[in-house]
Amino acid sequence: MGNGLMNLEPALEELGLSKTEARVYLCLLGQSPLAAATIADRTGTSRSSLYLVLRSLVDKGFIAAGAGYSSRYHPVPPQHALGGLLERDRAQLDRRERHAEDALPALSEIFERSGAGTEVGEIVEILRTPKLIGERFDRLQSAAKNTIDIVVRGPIQVGGVNQAEQEALRRGVRARAIYDSAALDDPSVAGNLSAWLAEGEQARVYDGELPMKFALFDGHTVLMPLVAPGVTGVVAIIVRNRELAAALGFLFETIWERSEPLESRPAPERGRHGHRPPPSC
Repeated sequence: MGNGLMNLEPALEELGLSKTEARVYLCLLGQSPLAAATIADRTGTSRSSLYLVLRSLVDKGFIAAGAGYSSRYHPVPPQHALGGLLERDRAQLDRRERHAEDALPALSEIFERSGAGTEVGEIVEILRTPKLIGERFDRLQSAAKNTIDIVVRGPIQVGGVNQAEQEALRRGVRARAIYDSAALDDPSVAGNLSAWLAEGEQARVYDGELPMKFALFDGHTVLMPLVAPGVTGVVAIIVRNRELAAALGFLFETIWERSEPLESRPAPERGRHGHRPPPSC
């Protein structure tokens, strides 16, 4: 085969053909029809394995064969071969999605009963990078069934699109947030308050400096940033402990009662679009 056809082998492999299947199909595109013996010689494929390759290409809709033992093979036009391949892939993906939807409830029930959601049974998990903190924050929000309570204070160091909270609100989870003045002055917060409130978040502003940042999920899991001596950057922990969660829940309720409803603040301080930072920022 010429170099031009050889250069197309990787593209066909990316589409799901084996290297030998790609080579055989390209050989037939260059000249056809050909007998199996000729294809074997031109592609350097052993005759014992070639028939399996030819059968696979016929099944995948890339080649066709004439009738009889000594039939000759010719390629299916690329637009039909590739179009058929994509249609089969889409159908397979649809089937997988349906199977995943059917299996998800039972798998989730087993996951929750086994305690696998506690990160291999660990009560405390240490998060050492902003990316990991954001991922865990989203995961905890996605797993929340009843409540999400968040305390956010400035400065904001980690932000991100909080699609997980919006989805939680839409499925009936109550989400409350307490902000301090420094957090409200940050553009990533000020530019988004209206959008969060529109989705159903209940928000209040604490007049002063909040003592700490944390988030509570369903009254049993805590996400909290830490200041660690000698450690630069953002560090946070996840603690799965109802006693600690209850204590922080009491602190949250105390601060909530002493905070001002966000709706009573001037409208210009609220934005319309942007990102919601996790409490670990």
